[in-house]
Amino acid sequence: MTTYVLVHGAWHGGWCWKKTAPLLRDAGAEVFAPTLTGMGERAHLNGRIDPSEITLDVHIQDIVHMMRYEGLEDVVLVGHAYAGMVITGVAEVCPERIAHMVYVNGVIPADGESMADQLVPVRGEEFAAWVRDQIENGDGFLPAPASVEEVGRRWGITDPEDLAWVGANVTPQPAAAMASPVHIANPKAAQIPKNFVGGGESGFDTVAERARQAGWGVYPVDSGHDTMITHARELADILLKVGRE
Repeated sequence: MTTYVLVHGAWHGGWCWKKTAPLLRDAGAEVFAPTLTGMGERAHLNGRIDPSEITLDVHIQDIVHMMRYEGLEDVVLVGHAYAGMVITGVAEVCPERIAHMVYVNGVIPADGESMADQLVPVRGEEFAAWVRDQIENGDGFLPAPASVEEVGRRWGITDPEDLAWVGANVTPQPAAAMASPVHIANPKAAQIPKNFVGGGESGFDTVAERARQAGWGVYPVDSGHDTMITHARELADILLKVGRE
């Protein structure tokens, strides 16, 4: 039985895999979709934790400890968007638990880069400048989209039910996590087979090309940013294929 750990991106939570996870389970897989500290159903912690303490490393440890306490091995570790940062860091800590890595429209950082460093090529200078301003001058959290129209523009969602669902569940994003660098030095992490899913939206076609040049498996999907919501069946089929390799 293949085990999948699905890690959500910024402003989201484990809830965003609601369409994809059942398809994997129906195929006999074991699926975990944890929520990172300060987001989704864990946003209630934001009034109790200094936001400067909710860093990328905290989110990495969220996943590392979940896998440890669940006793997970041979995991297909999947990261969406910002979670490309997270799963890259997780692989540095416990590569022995990971069989495959899959970046779903996920950033692919170099050593010492932060999520903020990725934003110009994948989201444009205007959005990157807004994020930088929020990091430097905000209250410690990047505001979530304030309307379903903004949800649609930002993440390529068009179905009215999906827009309402996503709009009702997004939460502010801890700013420190966006500013934290990832450190890459573990040769065992470099040996884990890696895959990229998506591309073609915003700047992620360039990320897909980088993955292709690095010898990764590349699976184009003609979706907006939230592939796991708008193209769940296509994504699940790709993840199942990766899990069989």
